[in-house]
Amino acid sequence: MTTPTGLKTLQQELQQALSLIDDYSANQGNASSTQVDTGGLGNARSLLERCALVVNADKANSKPTLRILHHFACSGGTLISKCLAAQPNVFLLSELHPTTRLGMNINKAAYTPRDITTQAIYGRVPNVDALAEKLFVNNIIETEKHIRELGGYLVLRAHTHADYCTDKPTPQVDTLTRLLEPHFNIKQLVTIRNPIDSFISLKENGWIHFAPSSFDEYCGRLLKFLKPFHEGKILKYEDFVEKPGSVLRAMAEMLNLDQVSDDLEHIDIFKVSGGSGRSGSDIYKRPRKTPSDELTVEIEKSQNLKTLAKLGFT
Repeated sequence: MTTPTGLKTLQQELQQALSLIDDYSANQGNASSTQVDTGGLGNARSLLERCALVVNADKANSKPTLRILHHFACSGGTLISKCLAAQPNVFLLSELHPTTRLGMNINKAAYTPRDITTQAIYGRVPNVDALAEKLFVNNIIETEKHIRELGGYLVLRAHTHADYCTDKPTPQVDTLTRLLEPHFNIKQLVTIRNPIDSFISLKENGWIHFAPSSFDEYCGRLLKFLKPFHEGKILKYEDFVEKPGSVLRAMAEMLNLDQVSDDLEHIDIFKVSGGSGRSGSDIYKRPRKTPSDELTVEIEKSQNLKTLAKLGFT
């Protein structure tokens, strides 16, 4: 049985705990940057709730920042990626996806001595996709830490095509965000291009990996891709080639990069996969391609294109 003295001591300890929590809440409210929403810390109804909120907020505050760039194939992503890679102290890893088989010859083992996941697929390791996701997360955690300790910023270019433009079911949240959000405070950047132009280029490159292979289906998949992202995180490729300096500064702000360089004359020294369309380091608006008669009919009938237009994404 608890004595009156014991109850009084417990009451004092609880009061001290509440005071510490309230102090923490006040400090969070005064934070000037990267503060975490504690979900109404001062209004929680119980001590346990308030303790849990403090622990969760502290965990969120301790997560390092990771930057992810998203875009569909044939939408100018390689050019934009090179310009980001050219920024001071930025290190960009291009077209990442832990489980895709795109670009892989599944019938003949390739020489990939640095790639455990590919060799695990060739080696018929059971549940290889689950293993691939674990390896991917661990590799990104270590790479981000390595770069951060050197004073740099890691930017990941997601291979969005693997999530939204294949015969696999499209996810509610892209694979990189799903896997990495528990470990990082993620800064997202999405770039898009007029879907008519990107679809024409996609067909010319033979990269229609979904069915039906119609233009309206493509636009529907683009809508699913864009749905999780706030409109303020989405920039247009057409705006970038018209005003690369100002749009690049907007990108840097979204990704929380401290410095921006407008010197983009030597971006081709950065080795970035992709580049199905333009070549060279000159950035300027290029003539649009003319759709075929068949595609013109599809464009006129596409309800998903109309939805994209209403959202301002054309």
